[in-house]
Amino acid sequence: MNESINLPQNPSLDIITSFTKTERVILIVDDLPDNLRVLSAALSGQGFQIRCAKSGAIALMAVETTSPDLILLDIKMPDMDGYEVCQRLKSSAATCDIPIIFLSALDDVFDKIKAFNMGGADYITKPFQVEEVLIRVKYQLALKASQLEIRQLNEELELRVEQRTEELARINEELALEIIERKHTAECLRVSEERLESILASIEDVVWSMHPTASQFIYFNAAVEKIYGYPTSKFFEDPEFWLKVIHLEDRERIEIANRSIMATGTVSEEYRILRPDQEVRWVSDRRYLVYDRDGNVIRIDGIVRDITDHKRAQDQLVHDALHDSLTGLPNRNLFMDRVEQALKYSNRHSQYMFAVMFIDLDRFKMVNDIHGHMIGDQFLQAIAKLLGSCLRSVGDTVARLGGDEFTILVDDIQEVSEALMIADRILSKLLLPINLPTQTIFASASIGIVISNRDYVNSTDLLRDADIAMYRAKSLGKGRYILFDKEMYEQNLKASQLDSDLHYALERQEFELYYQPIISLTSDQLAGFEALIRWHHPERGLVSPSEFIPIAEETGLIIAIGDWVLNQACQQISTWQSKFLEAKSLKMSINLTCQQIREKNLLEKLDRVLATTGIDGSTIRLEITESSMMDQGEETIAKLEELCARNIQLSIDDFGQGYSSLSYLHRFPINTLKIDRTFVEQMSLGGQNLEIIRTIIILAHALDMNVVAEGVETHEQMSILKQLGCEYAQGYFFSRPIIAAAAEQMIRSQTT
Repeated sequence: MNESINLPQNPSLDIITSFTKTERVILIVDDLPDNLRVLSAALSGQGFQIRCAKSGAIALMAVETTSPDLILLDIKMPDMDGYEVCQRLKSSAATCDIPIIFLSALDDVFDKIKAFNMGGADYITKPFQVEEVLIRVKYQLALKASQLEIRQLNEELELRVEQRTEELARINEELALEIIERKHTAECLRVSEERLESILASIEDVVWSMHPTASQFIYFNAAVEKIYGYPTSKFFEDPEFWLKVIHLEDRERIEIANRSIMATGTVSEEYRILRPDQEVRWVSDRRYLVYDRDGNVIRIDGIVRDITDHKRAQDQLVHDALHDSLTGLPNRNLFMDRVEQALKYSNRHSQYMFAVMFIDLDRFKMVNDIHGHMIGDQFLQAIAKLLGSCLRSVGDTVARLGGDEFTILVDDIQEVSEALMIADRILSKLLLPINLPTQTIFASASIGIVISNRDYVNSTDLLRDADIAMYRAKSLGKGRYILFDKEMYEQNLKASQLDSDLHYALERQEFELYYQPIISLTSDQLAGFEALIRWHHPERGLVSPSEFIPIAEETGLIIAIGDWVLNQACQQISTWQSKFLEAKSLKMSINLTCQQIREKNLLEKLDRVLATTGIDGSTIRLEITESSMMDQGEETIAKLEELCARNIQLSIDDFGQGYSSLSYLHRFPINTLKIDRTFVEQMSLGGQNLEIIRTIIILAHALDMNVVAEGVETHEQMSILKQLGCEYAQGYFFSRPIIAAAAEQMIRSQTT
């Protein structure tokens, strides 16, 4: 939206006109009445005649009625924006010379570049300062007035010459009068020329005139020495000198354009010149034919303006738009453009091959958190230099996409091994410490690599696949590179779809709890159940927890899913206890993830569930993995003690597969150790796993814990576990996980 200023309301006018012959006419085009009123009041107070238009169409109609001296033009307007209005005015010979100053809230460099490319004389950003508008308006009007006065003075000069000729024709008749008139004419010419020279000398642009056929310069103002750096005499002595100082790369183009002036009547070009010290300057050169009254070309006039600063500003804007401000590397836009060009080239040349690398720094967040963002920025700058040093040639490109993500385009490779060598080089250099001014940091990165082939049609797909390979490298332990293959994409696509579907699974009630019986090995009776979640996907059918639980943990959905499991399992055991007296002694084992343990309100949630279902805390057993317990150390111990205070049983799940410290184990208020199924599956008399299980059971009993073995599938395994003193077991030998109705039937059969 356009910026506006709050002012007292006046009647809305489409076009406001007030004429005085001596005033300069300024047309203000803006769709906001407040802006029109502010500018009208400010400019009319300076003696300008103001005309206002609330839209582009009205502005074009107004210009057809009376041509203004200057236009203040808003960009963002309904129906027709300022760019289109400017384009129409500049395409018309009647209005192309009217100076146009853009007024807009758009502050993006591309909008400014577009405005100048459209022919805008100036660009003012909203909200504006009235003083700035007045200064810029006066400058443009003064420039236009100077140009007009030059033309008027030229015409006056021609008229004086004609008068002088007429006076000379009457020399024989009135010799004495002719002498007086001749002196008078000469004086007038002198005054006129002095005025013209004074005006031209005050202009910073080069003003020149040339004979139309002899290619001989007639006039230069003093600005030529300032802009070109050569004495004016050089241009008079050598008619081709102006062409010789043009940059060699631009010279042929300007020669061709100059030859066309007799046919076109005007030429406008921008080109580079070389000053004596070899400094390169940009100039804008506009030349046009001047005709006498009979339509004959009498000379060529031109204006040369130094636009070096303007060009440098444009180049800087373009550079900034395509490069990362922190590292100076190409940014995403420039990198994707170069990949796109490489892709197009590969489509035309079947033997051409390139690679794209996606590089993500491992643990960069930790660098920022520990050392601060200033050190983090220095670290990224050092990484940028390191990556650049690993490239082969100028054909390769390293870019920063943002954050700690970098990409590399490895151009024109003959073998895949060339790209892999660069990746190895990067990983090798990252093994060395990164020495910053005040810190030394060790870095690591995960790299995904994709090789071009004819299946790729755009750069986005290449970067996507390199990104997929990078994440595969991270999942495999970081600090490595992975070469992309199609299977990764299919897996990623499948996981992405699963992630999307998982967000709706709770809402659509697609989850169901199954219950695997836990058997007492001392009494061979049912001791309880483990609640296991199952997902009934509407299209894929039953989805294994091993597929969707990692996704839920990564996306944070595991909290909501874990809450649902906790509520459902507690409600189910409450229902069974109300139906069967013997169910009072059954335990419900429920898995608790590390994210749930980290929750600040975990205890409040458990209290609420116990209160809602009416069960005692001793009825449930929370199963926690070893790594989850070790995750927060003392904080976890305190939280587990709170759970024990509520009589909730605690079990270490999959014991032997995690990272428990025996020095910590005795400090945790644990009731049960659960032997991982991998030990049970390979258990046999005299085998190594048998001794591991024996040791675990002895350790548990020494710490006053009981033991549950999972994955029991044979009678032999059950018998060995009994002999070793294991209290409980679960597995297919006893029962697969079953639905609630089947579990209820099992409880009923135990009571009859």
